[in-house]
Amino acid sequence: MVDWNKIRKEFPVCEKYVYLNPAGGSPVSKSAAIEGKRFYDEMLEFGDTYWETWLERTENIRQNLAQFIGADKEEIGFTTNTSHGMNLVAQMLKNKGAMLTMRDEFPSTTFPWLNQNSEIKFVEPVHHAYPIGEIEKELTSDIKILVTSYVQYSTGFRQDLEKLGKLCNERGIIFVVNATQALGIFPVDVKKCNIDFLMFTGLKWATAGYGIGGLYINKKWLKPDKFPFAGWRSVNEPGKMDNLDLDLKNEASVIESGCPHFPNIFALGGALNMFKTIGSENVVDRVLFLNRLIEKRIRALGIDVIVQEKDIHRSGILIAKISNPKEIVGKLMDRNIIVSARGEGLRISASIFNNEDDIEKLIHALKEIL
Repeated sequence: MVDWNKIRKEFPVCEKYVYLNPAGGSPVSKSAAIEGKRFYDEMLEFGDTYWETWLERTENIRQNLAQFIGADKEEIGFTTNTSHGMNLVAQMLKNKGAMLTMRDEFPSTTFPWLNQNSEIKFVEPVHHAYPIGEIEKELTSDIKILVTSYVQYSTGFRQDLEKLGKLCNERGIIFVVNATQALGIFPVDVKKCNIDFLMFTGLKWATAGYGIGGLYINKKWLKPDKFPFAGWRSVNEPGKMDNLDLDLKNEASVIESGCPHFPNIFALGGALNMFKTIGSENVVDRVLFLNRLIEKRIRALGIDVIVQEKDIHRSGILIAKISNPKEIVGKLMDRNIIVSARGEGLRISASIFNNEDDIEKLIHALKEIL
């Protein structure tokens, strides 16, 4: 049995704020902050003499991230954020064919492809959702790439990646997933879901802060002649420093072209260890419990919500359909309650550090404001 009060202590921000905005930017956990700080303490005391130790630590975290999503270690590269990862994928898949994506994706999903002059087509939502059948209708013969978020940022709709991946596999379509609004909370097995590329940022649900992201590249795409970028650490033997020997790695870490962003990688490692200790099933159950409770309490105020009824499509995000949401966000912030204005109203998101008291404080404040 998980002691959620103990988990809450991982997040000192909860002592000051009712923080219901991990979908915008989560506070970091102590587990993440300690590991990031450890790097700076080491560099402060020992300079760059820990280089080999830091490299070894990085590889251990790479292995942990691989296990977290069901990948092989060689398929994991570290990025700085989702946009970084999506840009790399868009470059790798340039001229592969038209791309199909969802209408209300966050621009990190679409802008990299637009910048490559890729042909983009959109699936329109049905009741704020993207049923597999509706996506299948749009898979015309020219579509070669399908890009979707695991969880949509403006509605909270969570896609069934396994079913969608099976469809892509049957149609020979390249499957790309933006897992930013899910990773850390909702599990994903990249092999079982037939995912070709997956990227995320540590800023949101992963509780690892800014400056760290991950990119999964299925090993069938790991061909050195396919990489449109390189740096001194992209080769098999960086220490050779031979200006004429471009012997690129045949693994996803080829994207880490320069010196690693160690503190950010280590922060992610700390966060992953925290989630592993809690247990994936416990994390999912907790977040869905809080999401249902928010729905119940918001509806009791007579406010309509955007949320998925079925748990398989429900996430940690809920939209309360309130007019002038930006004004409401400001008034709530004056009360140290943090939410955001997204989509059709007030986006309320709850994570493992939230509790029932947070929700009651939100409801009480909304009653006063409205």
